[in-house]
Amino acid sequence: MSIVRHKPAKILSAAVESNGMVYVAGTTARTLPASVKAQTGEILGRIDALLAAAGSDKAKIVSATIWVSDIRFRDEMNEAWLAWVDPANLPARACVEAKLATADMLVEIAVIAAK
Repeated sequence: MSIVRHKPAKILSAAVESNGMVYVAGTTARTLPASVKAQTGEILGRIDALLAAAGSDKAKIVSATIWVSDIRFRDEMNEAWLAWVDPANLPARACVEAKLATADMLVEIAVIAAK
């Protein structure tokens, strides 16, 4: 079994390929502060790039986990999500409220996709 790690850093790899699957680590926006919708859009763009580097794309996402710093941000996050996600290939998804690494981080998203 081969394992390919994309963008390894000090504590994690941004994405890992194994057994025909791509695991994208929890991804946050780099442009802070920004609105929930803007952060979500940036995150989804970063996920697009990671999936492409691993030979996959958003139509192959099987699972997504989304963390918002305040559950009241869910609707605004969903605006960006729905504009991005492939409506013919919706993944299983969870969206939960969580305290994120900094007060400016409002959204974090991790996905699992087939190759």
